[in-house]
Amino acid sequence: MSTRNIEIEELLDPVNFAKYILNFEPFPYQVQLLRDPSKRIIVCAGRQVGKSTTIAVKAIHFAVTHPRTTTLIVSATLRQSMLMFDKILEHVETSILRKSVRYKSRTRIRFNNGSWIIALPCGRYGHTLRGFTAHLIILDEAAFMPTEVIENVVLPMLATTDGACWMLSTPWGTDHTFYKAWHSPDWSKYHWPTSVNPLVKPEFLEEQRRLIGEERFRIEYMAEFLADEDAFLPISLLRSCVDDYDMRLEPGLVWGYDPGGKESLAAVVAIKWHKDKARVMFVKTFKTDSYVEVNHFLRDMHERYPMAKLIFDKTGIGNAIEEHLRELGLPAQGVVLNQTKVQEILFNMRVMLENQQLILPNDRELLNHLNAIKATRSWSGKYSFEKRLGTYDDLAYALALALSEKYATDIISVGVKLMK
Repeated sequence: MSTRNIEIEELLDPVNFAKYILNFEPFPYQVQLLRDPSKRIIVCAGRQVGKSTTIAVKAIHFAVTHPRTTTLIVSATLRQSMLMFDKILEHVETSILRKSVRYKSRTRIRFNNGSWIIALPCGRYGHTLRGFTAHLIILDEAAFMPTEVIENVVLPMLATTDGACWMLSTPWGTDHTFYKAWHSPDWSKYHWPTSVNPLVKPEFLEEQRRLIGEERFRIEYMAEFLADEDAFLPISLLRSCVDDYDMRLEPGLVWGYDPGGKESLAAVVAIKWHKDKARVMFVKTFKTDSYVEVNHFLRDMHERYPMAKLIFDKTGIGNAIEEHLRELGLPAQGVVLNQTKVQEILFNMRVMLENQQLILPNDRELLNHLNAIKATRSWSGKYSFEKRLGTYDDLAYALALALSEKYATDIISVGVKLMK
């Protein structure tokens, strides 16, 4: 059935609009969301269920059928908000709607009816959002946005327009606006685990479960909220240190390296110091129990971006890895992570996060590794650390090692106060 056989009134239905204007054939679970007229919609979803595509289609329909309105797509970072905006551009440019575009750029599009769709980052404080009035605000990966920005900046922008807010995200923590909205009777709710998508095979899901661990699988593929009361680095703390910036390698960075093993990942992190603040510039994990492979990767990186120092965990490996790194010409410094040293470097990292001295990228794997660590205090007053079941923490240790270069001082007493 072609679009010329469709009455204009029929295209007011979002599903018909999706099919005949945007050539998007929704699955049954997406149909319900497309037709939902609620002003408060929340989608708690796993990966690969098409949540961003569905909302992108719904946003186009809103802009086209509501003249002279402004729709804002907001995420923690501009990169994230542009992912959805790119889906919007693709749908528009490959449909007859391309003739109705008056203006477009990498982050903005205006239709002939006067409606705008604009992609924006929220940043850590919401400064980029101030001054906008919106009729629809879409919060993409809302659980990773600062709570204060959503509650104090985003939602008040709808006050004078009686506008709509749609939040979509994989769950991340239970101390956030996304979690509160999920349990509020005022929001229309959609729970989409990855298995709801008929194109995703069970074999793929089982592979992912083995690859990323049970806990992370439950969050990212089953879309379950998991509390982190026992986390040494709680989600609220990590979220407050996430900033919107481009990670890029350059000479003079300090690198941390956790060689991993059979039951863990090898991990490397590079940081850049500026005065008393550190910014994460590179993260990478390796699914291998051969440190030789990772050592050669580090050698290649050093040739392109000479390292200031490479600090690595040599616990259990002894001098073999250090000798190999030195043979490869790397500025390597080995550290034995006994209980005292682990306590020192992890408390050091936590103090830096508390003091906003450590700036993190919106990198899901890094944040999950940091959040995986839990601490237990012994009768002697010392702390022991372990990862929660079904998680990885290797990037956390690689980062802590890199940070230990500048702050190799005894801060255990400060850290203990933070834990109380």
